Amino acid sequence: MQAIDEEIYVQLKVHRMEGMELLFKTYYKPLVAWAATFLRDVARSEDLVQDLFVKLWEKSIVDTLQPGTLKSYLFISVRNQALNRIDKIDPLFRASDVTHFESPWEDYDNFEEEVFKRVEVALEELPPRGREVIQCVYLKGMKYKEVAEELGISVATVNSLLVTALKKLRQRAGNEADVFLYLFFSKKKFDFD
Repeated sequence: MQAIDEEIYVQLKVHRMEGMELLFKTYYKPLVAWAATFLRDVARSEDLVQDLFVKLWEKSIVDTLQPGTLKSYLFISVRNQALNRIDKIDPLFRASDVTHFESPWEDYDNFEEEVFKRVEVALEELPPRGREVIQCVYLKGMKYKEVAEELGISVATVNSLLVTALKKLRQRAGNEADVFLYLFFSKKKFDFD
């Protein structure tokens, strides 16, 4: 990741807009996933990360960063903002009481790899038709009608199979289901483009 940070740094200095785009493309999804480990809500995590990028742009903070500090700055900023938002929601919450929040952001890559393995195992445990529907809708980006035509089933059946499959995946993943599914499917969708 150090090489990409160097490239981002150079782009930010030479072509600020292109540098911000590269920064966003490189770090948006990992930062959302990192925020979601605290907030347990993908939508709120996306908002938090978008707010961070807006602040970076408006306050020209990125101009002061060095390649070696870029990743740590982003992950620490997201963690701090997430904890601040939790504190606003639940004033009695104290992050220092929860060792989970002390886990180093450097472990994110291992976390992401573990997520992919867990979701892939859960996908393999689904009935074949449910797995097919999940793959068509989320991994290939097909519309329900297209899936129905390809599999020779009705759109209502596609919807029913999808709901059942997602329910089983969520049960398997427990409290972190939305984070796992977001990470897995956004990564896979990104790989297909």
